[in-house]
Amino acid sequence: ALKGQPMDALARLVAIEDIRQLKCRYFRHMDMRDWAAMAQVFTRDVRFDCSEGSITTTLGGERQGEGGPITQGREAVMAWISGAFADRTCCHHGHGHEITVASETEASGIVAMEDFILSADRKTMLLNAAGHYHERYRYEDGAWRIAEVKLTRLFVDEPGATS
Repeated sequence: ALKGQPMDALARLVAIEDIRQLKCRYFRHMDMRDWAAMAQVFTRDVRFDCSEGSITTTLGGERQGEGGPITQGREAVMAWISGAFADRTCCHHGHGHEITVASETEASGIVAMEDFILSADRKTMLLNAAGHYHERYRYEDGAWRIAEVKLTRLFVDEPGATS
């Protein structure tokens, strides 16, 4: 497609699949603790918003839980993620990628997710939660990358968490 022209259907489908694969790599690199590879899924100026990452809203509308950090920049995001999982094992699942391609270089999406976080010995379940990643993607340095993330939760169960 020419600059400013709509993408054709095939180019749009290829972009959607590339972004779905990108998110799959995000989950795998996170779970395998491959921080160098994980860094490459993000744009240099990525914004990762976990301000609602542990907050849930009951069916009655009551908000529960605490907010997390908002982190800006690839190095800062990776320092935060690798530090948060330094003594934990995790398993993330992504489902039902809804991706909208705005142009050859910009897209957005929502990915339903569930994660399991265990203690380092993998015997104590610390957290099981589900929610959504609300994301923006940008084509940068020859690949689609995650430019912005906002994590929201439907539920957070912390059976083995200690305060």
